[in-house]
Amino acid sequence: MLDLIIQGGSIVNADAIIKTDIAVQDGRIVSLGDAALLGRAKRVINAAGQYVLPGLIDMHTHFEAPFMGCRGALDFYSGSVAGAFGGVTTFIDFTNTRPGDSVLARVKERREEMAKAVIDYSTHAKFVEANPQVIAEIPAIVEYGCSSIKLFMTYRKEGVMIEDDGMLAVLEAARKWGALPGVHAESNAIAEFHIERQRAKGELDWIDFPKAKPPLCEEEAVRRAILLAEAAGSPLYIFHLTSRRGLETVRQSRLRGCPVYAETCPHYLVLTQEMYRQEEGYRYIMSPPLRDTDDCQALWTGLGQDVLVVSSDDCTYTLAEKTMFLPQDETGGRRDFTKVVNGVPGIETRLPLLLEEGVQQGRLTLQQLVAVASANPAKLFGLYPEKGVLQPGSLADMVLVDLAQTGTIQADRLHQGIDYSVYEGKKVTGWPTMTIARGKVIVEDGNFVGVRGAGQFVRRKPFAANR
Repeated sequence: MLDLIIQGGSIVNADAIIKTDIAVQDGRIVSLGDAALLGRAKRVINAAGQYVLPGLIDMHTHFEAPFMGCRGALDFYSGSVAGAFGGVTTFIDFTNTRPGDSVLARVKERREEMAKAVIDYSTHAKFVEANPQVIAEIPAIVEYGCSSIKLFMTYRKEGVMIEDDGMLAVLEAARKWGALPGVHAESNAIAEFHIERQRAKGELDWIDFPKAKPPLCEEEAVRRAILLAEAAGSPLYIFHLTSRRGLETVRQSRLRGCPVYAETCPHYLVLTQEMYRQEEGYRYIMSPPLRDTDDCQALWTGLGQDVLVVSSDDCTYTLAEKTMFLPQDETGGRRDFTKVVNGVPGIETRLPLLLEEGVQQGRLTLQQLVAVASANPAKLFGLYPEKGVLQPGSLADMVLVDLAQTGTIQADRLHQGIDYSVYEGKKVTGWPTMTIARGKVIVEDGNFVGVRGAGQFVRRKPFAANR
């Protein structure tokens, strides 16, 4: 007897929408077809009128990640529960690597920390230096199943920025051993130059934040990273791209045949730097900053042209954490964007926002949504075709979507454990109604019904196997 049949829905893959039923056994899809011909099942889910998508992959989260003296509001259990409500069935976080650390040891440590997750998980290996000892660990890290690397081109004062010669060494080793290196692309020199001059002028209000890290700051770092990757013969992934200028740099490099890939995030698609004019503009401080409407539109175009993918870059802090370092005077806290803890939530709201602002507004088809939030991330990060597609043999990771269901994003209806949302009050049409991970229903009727620790560490294939 089958474990599960999903009946009456339309399955959406990156290349097609098909009205068919899905049979699941032992956590995998075993067949597609007419339910009457699939056999009996322990449970039959009626998906009539709904779309069945591959479970989303969020390849950029920050849970249990110390930053600016804060730990964050979410651990790997609560963060993965929030993800499940947003249709996410796999997420990739980062190691907490510091200078002097063994990166391989940090990968193994992170795996243990992530074991409480309710959905599948992996980690990017963060390199903050490039001495012979850590470079020599790259083949073992890839063999362990972590075939992607994170490099910071900024945050020099925080001790995580890697210099260009170190980047070259990591890029060369990544190419040799089948890892996909990714960069946080902001020019540290430009950012520090602007911040110091703005501090001297007293221009540290929320609205001054984008001036410290303008699109030029991103463009310079993106361009430099691509050239370094070309020199090393390496592929390259750009985390959280925000600007038209950065996107055009990626596009032109791809036209030259460079294996360069980039992601953006919902906040860069939906919000603009005008949010910093609000009294509570500090809520929107993340790095890189929000941009203007022209940048938003360019990013939507990039998604539709298959240049970008979408992550959440979920970095959730409470309001108390975000403001804990602000200077105080007799009138209360003084505005100083350099003292605000960077980061916004997003893992739970990524799918509703893509449905509303992408599909409903005609910027994306459902197939394109699957491509940018599931299929292409799966291919880039060594998970395809186990994940990212609904076909026989793939893992039964799915999210059911009702395109007619309306809702309003409200903090008290979300599951991220904080008392605000940067999308508070936004109305959306299209909502995930059920999430299934490895053939088990984990979100149903607005309730979490999964199990703590049910997620599995996924060993990802080397990058070269997926190009």
